Amino acid sequence: MLRCDTPPSRENESEVECNLCSLDPICALLDYGSEKVELAKGVLFRRQRVARGETLFRSGDPFHSLFAVKSGSFIMLHKKEQHPDQVAGFQFAGDLIGADGMAGEHYPCTVRALEPSSVCELRMARLQQPGRSLEAFQRGIISILGQEIAFCHGLHASLVRQNGEQRLAAFFLSLSSRHRARGMPGSEFRLTMTRSDIASYLGLSRETVTRGLSRLQKEGTVTVSGKRVRLERFDLLEGLAGNTSCA
Repeated sequence: MLRCDTPPSRENESEVECNLCSLDPICALLDYGSEKVELAKGVLFRRQRVARGETLFRSGDPFHSLFAVKSGSFIMLHKKEQHPDQVAGFQFAGDLIGADGMAGEHYPCTVRALEPSSVCELRMARLQQPGRSLEAFQRGIISILGQEIAFCHGLHASLVRQNGEQRLAAFFLSLSSRHRARGMPGSEFRLTMTRSDIASYLGLSRETVTRGLSRLQKEGTVTVSGKRVRLERFDLLEGLAGNTSCA
């Protein structure tokens, strides 16, 4: 069960600022953008704690809310019959979760916290208030979905034409770009997912990911210490990835 209005855990990365969050433009459209504004009861819930391993929602659950990651990280999983779940993506501070459930009115993925995290929840069913127009809000959602579609197309193209080491390079560059966009360091970060998670996401074997990391480290391109990764040579990573990101 999600718990509200608590500070971020010291175990994970810093909270993202509201103005750098994917949900902020929508909050502003709904007049809920400022922390000081009296929020409409039952609509927007800020800083709800999510324990490590806790599920936000499961594949097939009825769509009810959008979530913005305030701190921490999440993994998205596609259910596959008689096969291990396929990793569909990772969501970090500032990212929006759940928008893909709007079209079919059910969430297509299971989303689970990789570490102690927090989210802001926008409960969609409570938005139908007298006198409030949702046209601008709908345009904002369409824009967000358009960005996600463009990203998925780019990811598919990169996976088709890249080998394992190239996919890893593109993955690290994308993580770096996403961290910088949220006002966080882009050259060093913690991998909260497992090597197997990365392998599933990139369409590789765990052994290929491990070998690729070893080669990148041996070449001085990255430094890996446990779960922490430092990007040492952006030029080499960009050369490998062909300037294509995939996270």
